[in-house]
Amino acid sequence: MTARERFVRQLRFQRVDYPFRWETLGFWGQTIERWRREGLPEGVSPSQYFEMEQPVYFPVNCGFTALPYDPPFEHKELERTERTVVFQNQSGIVMRQRTDHPELSMPQWIRFPVQTRADFERIRDERLDPEKPSRYPDWAEMHRKFDDRDYPLGLTVCGAYGTPRNCFGEVNLAYVYYDDPDLIHEIMRWWLHFYTRVMTIVTTNFPGLDFVLFWEDMAHKTGPLISPEFVKRFMYPYYEALIAHIRSCGIDIMLLDTDGNAEVLLDLFIGAGVNAMCPFEIAAGMEPLPIRRRCGHRLSMIGGIDKRAVAEGGDAMRKEVMRKVPDLLKDGGYIPCLDHATPPDISFEDHRAFVELLRELGAKYGG
Repeated sequence: MTARERFVRQLRFQRVDYPFRWETLGFWGQTIERWRREGLPEGVSPSQYFEMEQPVYFPVNCGFTALPYDPPFEHKELERTERTVVFQNQSGIVMRQRTDHPELSMPQWIRFPVQTRADFERIRDERLDPEKPSRYPDWAEMHRKFDDRDYPLGLTVCGAYGTPRNCFGEVNLAYVYYDDPDLIHEIMRWWLHFYTRVMTIVTTNFPGLDFVLFWEDMAHKTGPLISPEFVKRFMYPYYEALIAHIRSCGIDIMLLDTDGNAEVLLDLFIGAGVNAMCPFEIAAGMEPLPIRRRCGHRLSMIGGIDKRAVAEGGDAMRKEVMRKVPDLLKDGGYIPCLDHATPPDISFEDHRAFVELLRELGAKYGG
């Protein structure tokens, strides 16, 4: 099988020759720096070294962790001190960042681009037009590049929580849900219109995409950032309508990406049409086996292996893998993977041992 066939069949609970080889969602920059010192050859990426199979995302300006602004906001520095810089990024967010090792700290969010309804309407009209030709690639070039691919190809969506959060920020959004619910619905009607048009334009010009990835990151360690009631009120009908349209365009794998503990929302997302999810963060209690017992084959899974146990290595890593991966592989609909990107406290040798164990289990149980 090709990697493309493997990915699609596995997420549909169909037989494969061996599991899709996507043992981590990515690698921290500091992880790669460490691994260079520990034996990773120069000029070779970790995914190349471990012969991973990874999905590719279709090059359309349709957003993912940020809104799909076209044109983007101007990136400009506003203030600088000895240790920090305040700047506006291309999403119109003003933030303060450390200048010494910024990759090791979270920024301080100061101001988001939407404060009022007028702000959203102006940004929508000036920067969020789904018909704008500059959003889309040269279609002939896309056919030359992707028609004969042997890997999965998907399209990304900034989700129905991720979108208003990128407009208001988490704190202000929590107030807007109560103070101006009509504005939230206005934003969500735009969201549905925008992504309906993007899906139509893309699949008309390039049929044959394999999946859609919805980014939300809408939960923390013990639960979601909004209640199931609000998901049902402000997100569910828009998800349901968009997913129905995507399926009419010929795509049937709907992959939801959220960190944290979103377990109380799973039935809602499944009801709206989501049928796959990642990364099942173990520190937040998202253990995949109990979720599989509850959700059954309505939800395929990517992730769910505790990166902290892999960092410990040895028996701790093996125990973590063996207590869940064989059963999940035998049941199907599961791609074994860390519960997020690989952090720098995992050594090169410990990651190698982790990959080797997953490949052995895949050969034994994955078909």
